[in-house]
Amino acid sequence: MPLSFSASSGQTVFNQLGCAVCHTPQMQTGTNRIAALDRKTVRLYSDLLLHDMGRLSDGIGQGAAGPREMKTAPLWGLRASAPYLHDGRASNIADAIAGHDGEAKAARDRFQRLGPTQRKQLMEFLNSL
Repeated sequence: MPLSFSASSGQTVFNQLGCAVCHTPQMQTGTNRIAALDRKTVRLYSDLLLHDMGRLSDGIGQGAAGPREMKTAPLWGLRASAPYLHDGRASNIADAIAGHDGEAKAARDRFQRLGPTQRKQLMEFLNSL
């Protein structure tokens, strides 16, 4: 379904904030014998990489992830996945963004400076995923 004008504007805000650096809009599957999986574009909104998230972290190291590192959560289906963050500590999307730290601190700070119109547009975009 095409985005509304407001959600499309929110997508621009998402990119301007720097969210798409880690929440990469799309990835492509590799070669596969199964046609449905072969080189398909997936709008995952994640880079699936570990990032230093500073105080957002729960301090637990797991596998290759250090105590401040977390894998970028896919935003695909965000509107239906409350509560937010890996441990459910954010009841809404704005609180989840406000909790970002470490490598995402600059994007979080830009988000906190948004005016009400841009914030509304961003939320409409995120709720379209």
